Amino acid sequence: MTTALIVIGVIAFLAIDGYIIYRVFRSRARADDYGRFMVPGEATVTLPAGGKLRISYQEEYTAGGDEHSIDFAVPAALEVNVTGPSGETIEIKGPGFRGMGASLNTGRGWSRALVGTVEITQPGDYTVTARPAIEGGVEPKILLGK
Repeated sequence: MTTALIVIGVIAFLAIDGYIIYRVFRSRARADDYGRFMVPGEATVTLPAGGKLRISYQEEYTAGGDEHSIDFAVPAALEVNVTGPSGETIEIKGPGFRGMGASLNTGRGWSRALVGTVEITQPGDYTVTARPAIEGGVEPKILLGK
């Protein structure tokens, strides 16, 4: 009886870990589902209502850091704006509690920071603009994902 409970516990633990790892890698792969563009620049994407648009900033190098942090961030000079289908400016909600957090990732040859998310309340064309040119940036770009 004890052996069966241990086996069930191990299987449940592995299933939960597998799900967490799947979610992490899925979000990395979806970072540019709607497109990407170089900074400075802009892109227009057609989106359905009821979803979110995740806006990320990426450079083409792997940032350093230690086991607790990554030495990378959205540049303070970067201005990102989203214009909705009616021409109105849409609020970008920053990561974390009241936009005070950070969501950072690195991979082989890239570093990425979440700029924020936009709630898509009506279907249509959304234009994302990013400027100015980032001095010292290594191929800086904006990624638009789900």
